[in-house]
Amino acid sequence: MEESQKETMTTTPAPSTTTTQTTVPDVVMEEATPVANNTPANNTTPANNTTPANNTPANNNEKDSKVQTDQSTVNNQRIVEEFQYLLEKSQQLFAGLRDLPPTGGRQWQPYFQRTFEVYTKLWKFQQQNRFVLENKDNYGLKRWEVGEIASKIGQLYYHYYLRTSETNYLHESYIFYEAIRDRSYFKDVLDVKNPALMIKKLRYYARFIVVCLLLNNRDIVQKLMDELSGLVDDYIRIFKPADSTEWQCVLHEIAAFLEAEKKLTPVSPEGHLLTVARRLQIERSLRHEKDGTPKLKLQEAILVGNYQNQIKFSELTLDMYHILQSLEREPAPPKSTSKTPGSEVPVVNERVTNKDDINAEEQSSANIPADKSASRRVNPHKYLLYRPTFSQLLVYIATAFKEINENSALLLYISADGAKLSNNNEQSSHNGYNGGVATSSRKPADKTDPSDKIHCLHPADLVPFTRKPLCLVIDSDNSTAFADFPRVFNQPFLCLMSPVEYPSSIPDTSQIGSLFTLFLHAPLLGFAFISDPGQISSSTWEKCVNLISEAELNIVELFNSSNIEKQLKRFLQDDFLRQFLVRFVLCQSFLRSHTAFKEEKHLPKSCPQLPSSILDSQELLLKVHQIVKEAKVESYYLFPTLEIETEMTDKAAETPEESEVVQ
Repeated sequence: MEESQKETMTTTPAPSTTTTQTTVPDVVMEEATPVANNTPANNTTPANNTTPANNTPANNNEKDSKVQTDQSTVNNQRIVEEFQYLLEKSQQLFAGLRDLPPTGGRQWQPYFQRTFEVYTKLWKFQQQNRFVLENKDNYGLKRWEVGEIASKIGQLYYHYYLRTSETNYLHESYIFYEAIRDRSYFKDVLDVKNPALMIKKLRYYARFIVVCLLLNNRDIVQKLMDELSGLVDDYIRIFKPADSTEWQCVLHEIAAFLEAEKKLTPVSPEGHLLTVARRLQIERSLRHEKDGTPKLKLQEAILVGNYQNQIKFSELTLDMYHILQSLEREPAPPKSTSKTPGSEVPVVNERVTNKDDINAEEQSSANIPADKSASRRVNPHKYLLYRPTFSQLLVYIATAFKEINENSALLLYISADGAKLSNNNEQSSHNGYNGGVATSSRKPADKTDPSDKIHCLHPADLVPFTRKPLCLVIDSDNSTAFADFPRVFNQPFLCLMSPVEYPSSIPDTSQIGSLFTLFLHAPLLGFAFISDPGQISSSTWEKCVNLISEAELNIVELFNSSNIEKQLKRFLQDDFLRQFLVRFVLCQSFLRSHTAFKEEKHLPKSCPQLPSSILDSQELLLKVHQIVKEAKVESYYLFPTLEIETEMTDKAAETPEESEVVQ
């Protein structure tokens, strides 16, 4: 939220309960063509009524000129007053956003609609009257003031993205932030010698970096990082502020976040990071066979990050960052026209190519659409919780549980330290309260303190929420505490659990993100991390990407043809849940074939267990072998059960003469 102080609204209009079609004008269309005369047209004297000069007394000319000047002054004053009113109203509404409940359905929607509506009017108004407002005799509008308005619009789009999980709004936020930088709206802030304005500029950079990270614009992130570093140095040197340590900490977090991502990404011989698809590709969504049951859809997702030592930025750990993107479809490509009012998914305009003097009415930006029922969202709605307490976590789970129905599913992803209780007993173990994953507490953890049992999410805590379809993903060193999860309501249930320990020969990932989560996010990155292939050519990497896609399609076919329980099969009906299940199987195949992962504690598990017809499939093992061979890392893997491998090797060793004899 913006740092401006919240002011009390004297006359706050009641939010409309009807759908409001609002548009936010474009920040890059910054300069409107100045109008030579700001007096309305009906105030000008028509040409056919003009009195000839030789018939007009000099004092009448002076009187008319004075009247026109007075009218222009009054008109300019009205423009300034209207601008000040809209500016104050927008600041009040923006400050009120922080008071909206973080959970729940669409209670926040009317307020967001109203806020966007006011910012729409404010931006258009300052754009159309920029010539008057910039005049020092009228108002003296500064460029940084225009930038502040544009920055708040970018924040609105970002927060709307967080509320709706629709990635197109993230692109809209990026466009506004990028335009602020391109237009240098905050360029002269240092000249004012005002530390509060400098903080606005620093916070704008930090927010822009977050948006770029979520959109995987790494090149721009590095440039922004360099610029922010210089600005922080200037801020500390000139103002010697009390919050200098905090801003240095921000720089450290960003640098550590970027460095961690580099460690998880292979490079080409030219030194370029090799890329993979981070979000679900619409055209490559995995298909499933219809079996006549009502289609299950993932509607709500809660992502919890509670690893104490894991690198994070802006309350987003690396594990949360990876899973967040895996729960979003790749947004639609930019188009030259905005979406129609009321449509569900906005389309980003090609605004950066437009000239400044384009009429705002002819080039409107994306709207805030009607927030229709959550079940119709393109992406599941997400809650991002960084180190929540048990009480906070339970509130969010209960709220999400309330929102879904019998044909919708809730995903609970938890990346956290394990909570293994030392004073366990048979009764607590039987009741499902023998430890689980740690939740945050106000005091440091004490393993000898019995109250540790309080600051822990036990498997039994989640049993009431299995009255509706529930999918758990537990990434923890105590994940197996959920292995014998009680199923009492006969509803679809799935729990995917990480290995509780990794081999000593595998580099420690406790700080840079879990290996299990990395496999669920991008299996090829997980494979590369445990295989240490060194530098990989772009062509080889592309072949591996295609082989991974083929393996995923093969796993879907195995699920469709296998005799698995009907409740589990329902999770295959949702694109996102199906992708997690498929990548879990792929993770199993890679780890079981790797020579370092010898013990059961090194392997992931699921509840219910998946059939061996899927995990031990010869077709799947052949695909894994092809990927290993393509990456030239055969020394790390063994395939003792792969019969096709031996046959292919024998055939390759045969001479043409031997082949003829065999035939």
